[in-house]
Amino acid sequence: MTLIPHAIPMINDPQVVHALAARWRRTRTLLLLAAGVLPVAIGLVCIVLAGMTSAGQRIMPWWSAIPAVAAAACAWALLTWLRRNGLSDPHSWLPATTLMTGAQLVLGVLPGSGIALRLSPGAALAVKALCAAGVLGAGSAGVLARLARRSLLGAPVLELGSTAFPLVLVGRGARMVIGTDRVDWTTRQGGRVDTGVSFARIQRVTTEANAVVLHTASGAWTVPVSDPATALALLRRRLEWWEERRVAAVERERRRYDDLVRLLVAISGEATRGGVTVTVDSNGVTTGISLSPAVRDLDPDVLAAHLMACVERARSDARRQVQDLVLGHASSDDELIEDVTVMSAA
Repeated sequence: MTLIPHAIPMINDPQVVHALAARWRRTRTLLLLAAGVLPVAIGLVCIVLAGMTSAGQRIMPWWSAIPAVAAAACAWALLTWLRRNGLSDPHSWLPATTLMTGAQLVLGVLPGSGIALRLSPGAALAVKALCAAGVLGAGSAGVLARLARRSLLGAPVLELGSTAFPLVLVGRGARMVIGTDRVDWTTRQGGRVDTGVSFARIQRVTTEANAVVLHTASGAWTVPVSDPATALALLRRRLEWWEERRVAAVERERRRYDDLVRLLVAISGEATRGGVTVTVDSNGVTTGISLSPAVRDLDPDVLAAHLMACVERARSDARRQVQDLVLGHASSDDELIEDVTVMSAA
């Protein structure tokens, strides 16, 4: 399984993928080094330090391996986070990498070096070299993570509006963040103000001198930006992308609902007892009764009892099928329904 995909993730438009391919190749290389290679290398440094503590010792103390385990756990946590949901927010790459590599230093490299120096004083030069390598690796990881973010988002282009990456635009005393379903901004003119508006509320977007204006049913919001034309183009592109996703999600949900109704209509419960066979539909309404020749000799009361028992068993069978179908549909569709609800909320 590839840690970071070769193609830019969460994009279905081939034109956007092609336009951002060069950026993503540079970003992918830098991010692999920052969040993959260097944290793993720091973990290996801690493992080597733990191995050096056994030099001259008949039995390696168990506690000398704790720093190596802690450093390896930090590297694993960073890789897991990046694979699961870290790629969607480039602005979190630097904080996450700095946090995990810093934890590797504090929990792994420094205590591991101290333990190695105490138990193996003859290897002091090698221990110091490994410690310096660990510190250098942690510092380099942070620098590379920052470069990875800048490589992808440093100079905004129109195609970035068709991605799920948060876009940060800075103006005079203001900072605007274009998300996947809303735009938020912070202004510091006359006091700090943090506010935002969902895409569902935005009716249109225009520009003024050094600002973009978001028009909603409740009024207009003016957000200062350094490049109004670029901000306007990115915001309009992101609004179009959001609307396309919302419509597509609603259409997918409608098709899934139609499929569910079709499958419910096709459900048929059946039960047989004493030569009597009864079928019912998904609503429990009897749709068919079949009697074998053997029922001719049955007492009418017995036949009626068999018939009622078959009806109850057939209805129970139909209810079970309906429950299984609805529960299976709900479990596979929870995420889609949640996305539609969020994007449709005003």
